[in-house]
Amino acid sequence: MTLVEKVWILISFLISFIILSTDPKSSNGAWDSQLSTIFASASDSQKFITQLNWVLIAIFFLITLSLSYFI
Repeated sequence: MTLVEKVWILISFLISFIILSTDPKSSNGAWDSQLSTIFASASDSQKFITQLNWVLIAIFFLITLSLSYFI
């Protein structure tokens, strides 16, 4: 198993862990029945985790393409 394959497997576990460990419906305040609270903006930490997840997905996709063509 090459280093690229090991990184590919590690990234797949990281993506799975991030997706399963985050709850998009959780909020930091008390539940309010107004519609505006449902569509409230995400916190900075949630935005960072989302961006990190998208970067990992892009890297996973590129490594998948490289593995399918070169190995």
